[in-house]
Amino acid sequence: MSELTQALANVDAFEATASRAVAWRLDRGQTLQRIRALLRQPDLINQRGLSACAPAVFFRIWFARDPVAAAGFSCGLLRDGSAPIGSLIVAPSSKLLGQDYSTLRAATDAAHPNMTPEGADWMLLSALRDSENIWFDYTGEPFTLGDMVAGLTLPSTLVGWLSATNRYSSVTDDTSVVTVGSKQRLPGLIPTSNVDHICLVSSSFDSNLYPSPQNGQPSGLAGAHIPDHYILMTAPLAEGNNAVWLNIEFWSWGRTVKGWTGSTQFFSKCFGAITATAR
Repeated sequence: MSELTQALANVDAFEATASRAVAWRLDRGQTLQRIRALLRQPDLINQRGLSACAPAVFFRIWFARDPVAAAGFSCGLLRDGSAPIGSLIVAPSSKLLGQDYSTLRAATDAAHPNMTPEGADWMLLSALRDSENIWFDYTGEPFTLGDMVAGLTLPSTLVGWLSATNRYSSVTDDTSVVTVGSKQRLPGLIPTSNVDHICLVSSSFDSNLYPSPQNGQPSGLAGAHIPDHYILMTAPLAEGNNAVWLNIEFWSWGRTVKGWTGSTQFFSKCFGAITATAR
């Protein structure tokens, strides 16, 4: 039996249990159905309007690397309101657990259509982010100041999450929140079946992405760039013939995207990478 088949069977067994206890104000059946979808296709996990790119990229990786553990965590979190990711206990606040998801989604989507994550995604992302916070509760409310402040995640925190899974022999952090990454090192990052590369970027890094290299020079850079988003590399960087254009392929916002952008533009908006090597 494959790991995915076992994970799905475990979710089915959980759904069939006599106890219908749920620690969240979520629909149990709909949440479990979404968990199955994420197990089958981890690419689907989507933060939408939440300031939760670090939890999103973490779960995108973990659901693919260890579906059995991810399924157990998701079901336990739904039932009990807390669950372990390896050595890390995820225990969100009572304030987050008390959120009425249906009401929150209706209010958010009325102002920002389709920008509330699906119930399971919202639970997973919000729980992990809130559990790590000391000073500010993360309440899973898209487009609020509280979401933006409490949703900030340092690279060291993401490294800790990956390490806690016990699926990696090493997790190294070559990022900076001040200076951009090495133009010499970044092209050498090659995602493989046992190596994950997560880049810390400015969220505007893909603002000029084209299906093919364009004629002439890429548009110029403007303003300062802030490292405020994480993406998962899904293929190596590849320069065009004149080294002015760069082909990038990455996962973010619930989908894998591929295209061409200005080489200088990308390197000025990429602040290094976290590399995780599986056991």
